[in-house]
Formats: sequence, C-alpha cells, structure tokens
Amino acid sequence: MGGLSQMKADLHDRLWNAQQRWFEMRDQGWTKYAIKTEGIRQAGDPNLLMRPILFTGRTRTTYEGVLKCFLEFAHEKFEVQRLDDVGTPHARAFLDDAIRRGLAAKTLQLYRSALAKLGALTGQSASFAALSVKYGDRIRDLVASEHLAGPERATPSLEVAHEAVEILREWDDRHRLRTGRPRAYHLAARLQIETAARSVSASTRVTLGALKDGHRIALVGKGGRILECEVSPDLHAALRRFLTANPGGLADLPGYRMAWRRAIQTAGGRITGTHGLRRRSIREFYGDEYRRLLAGGAAPDVARREARARAVERLGHGRDRREQAACYLDPAV
Repeated sequence: MGGLSQMKADLHDRLWNAQQRWFEMRDQGWTKYAIKTEGIRQAGDPNLLMRPILFTGRTRTTYEGVLKCFLEFAHEKFEVQRLDDVGTPHARAFLDDAIRRGLAAKTLQLYRSALAKLGALTGQSASFAALSVKYGDRIRDLVASEHLAGPERATPSLEVAHEAVEILREWDDRHRLRTGRPRAYHLAARLQIETAARSVSASTRVTLGALKDGHRIALVGKGGRILECEVSPDLHAALRRFLTANPGGLADLPGYRMAWRRAIQTAGGRITGTHGLRRRSIREFYGDEYRRLLAGGAAPDVARREARARAVERLGHGRDRREQAACYLDPAV
C-alpha cells in the first residue's frame, strides 16, 4: 500500500511517536543535556540519541508541515510512493529547488533541519545529517556572498538596551508602589545583558540558590545544563537582595517578555523580543574577548577563531558549532 496520502499518514505517526519517546524518557528522569552526554559517551556524537526524538508539539507540527511539502515534491517529481523509499537524492533536489526559488535563509534552514529529522525516522540518520550539514554550509556561503537574503534578527544597540532597562526599573518601582508586590523585570534584563542567557534562564529559573561566591551565578540553560557566569558585583548584590525577600524566583517569563517589548519601544528601539538581548550580549562578549586576545599577543585570525569559540561556549553550545556563531555573530566573524 502506498501513495501520497499514505506517506503523509505514515509521516504523522512517526513524528507523533518521536515526541512520545521524549515523554517516556523525561518521565524516566532524562534531560536533554543527559541525552547529549550519553550520545557522546556511546559514539562521540551528541546528537546520536537526539535525532529520533521530538521535544515539543510546536516543533512536531512545524516539521510536519515542511515534510508534507517535501513528500508532495518527491511524489510529483520522482513518483515516490512509500515514505521509506525517500532518500537523500530527493531531499537534495527539494533543497536545490527551494534555493532556486529564492526562499529566505531562515526558511531554508528550517527545511534542512526537518529533513535531518526525517532521516532519523526512516533509518537514514547519518546520510540525512550529512546532507543537512552540507546545505547549512551552502546557505551560509550564499548569505555571505549576498546571493541569498539572510534572516533579519532584531538586535538592539547597547545604548537602547540600557535605556530600556532603566525604563523597566521605573515600571517595577511603580508596580511595587501601586500593588505592594515587588517585581524585578529590570534585573532579568540586566542578567541577560551580562550573561547572554536565554530569557527563561534569566527569569523563572533564577532562585537564591543560583547565586555563588565570587559574584557568580549558576544559570539553568537548555536541556537542564548548568552554566556558571560571573556578573557585576552590584547586579549580584541586587539579585541577592531581591531573591532573599522573594525566594519564589526572579520574574515570571510571560510578564517579563511583554514588559521588555514595551520598554524597548518606549526607548525608541525596534519592537523586539528578549532574545535580542542574548544576541547583543554575546556580540559584546565576542568583541571584548577578541580585543583581550589581541592584547595578549595573538594573531588576528587566531584571536578571531578563539573569541568565536568562547562566545559559542558562553551560549551553552560546543565551541565548534559554526551554525551558532553564524546565528549570533556577524557572518564575517
């Protein structure tokens, strides 16, 4: 039995089962970080056990939409009838066609990620993963050569970001006077600026126990990974004062995100999400590390590579993740 309808139904079932696998592992106590670590232990590949898993329903439905378009393409162009008959030649043709049609870099990156997941669900993990890496490099080269429009990533200037923090501070003070309840959205924003943390890591996951000696803070990153960062003494002291009086956490995430959008607009910047602070912070960090390495006698190329690697590590990724460097730093870095 085959045909396009059956392929789509088979795809849906495999994506659904991939998410169920994660639910089962999570109930057994697994974290994303632990899954990556086990992949490294088994085969030196952090994605070994990650590929056949889906973590969120949003990702599942997004990938399903992309992959159904891919199946329609493979069925029409190559008369493919069964999901398991789909291979890398079909995926390569699909991506080449998307590039020819001038789709945005962000869309193309989504396509290759979805195809890599499909390979893991059809027993072709290695070949589809290699294809995804190859096209990731190609997409970045096309963006760098201006043959392809890169994604727009709103990143506020440091001056606008600091002004927005002061606006949040005023709003937090007004909120306390009006309601009698303390609020620390401005501290969450400062923490993102100083550490390049994700908004969730700088808000709901910050408790008093996260504060360490030496003006350090332990942030809970993606997959439960703990990242220790040093912050300025005055921010460390402000966090300790607030969290001692309010042990439940630093800030609620939805409220913080909404307040930040309003604050950045009030400061005269573009309306942007809190992830813009993560990008701004890591760019400042990269520049500081690059200048420090040059001052220490490193050659410019060496300083650039090492500063880039340190920046990617600060984001919570492996230092050789080129796609993360391309996402957060200037493409020329």
